[in-house]
Amino acid sequence: MPATQGDVIGDTGVPAKEQLIGRIMQAQQRLAHVLAFDRSDPLLTANLTMPQLKVLFVLSLRGGAAGHDLTAAMGVSLATITGIVDRLAAQNLVTRREDPRDRRVRLVELTPSGKELIDSIMIAGEAHQRRILERLTASELETVRTAVELMLSAAATEAAAAPAHGATAVTVGDVTRAQKG
Repeated sequence: MPATQGDVIGDTGVPAKEQLIGRIMQAQQRLAHVLAFDRSDPLLTANLTMPQLKVLFVLSLRGGAAGHDLTAAMGVSLATITGIVDRLAAQNLVTRREDPRDRRVRLVELTPSGKELIDSIMIAGEAHQRRILERLTASELETVRTAVELMLSAAATEAAAAPAHGATAVTVGDVTRAQKG
């Protein structure tokens, strides 16, 4: 019979559910380390500061944003965002355009080069991950698929229930796009 939330495994005194969560988190961290080398290459070759990279990721998730949305997401002033966006525009990674709903607002969006950079970072290590997955049986792959879908569902539930935490909060739409991707 499977352990329930309050059950304790062994003599640690830690509830079974907490032990399982800890083991899953440790395994996920080990897997991230295995894949990190492949994933780090585009990050290391990009000539970007961490704030610039964060802005690119926010724009990627949102499909574009106004300056005030970026200030909320980053927790910095509009002047700081303006400087970051200026430097990204100089590298042809973002563009500014007028918001058709409010001509006073300038929208910042990824250029094709910016999208290509973010996509390369997101998919880096994909071939390595595929090779690892190919070593699993069909039954094991089904278990992994089910686990990933359960995690995405839980993330969507959390996103729907959580109060807005600024522009960086994951939305149900973000999770849904991830599930379809």
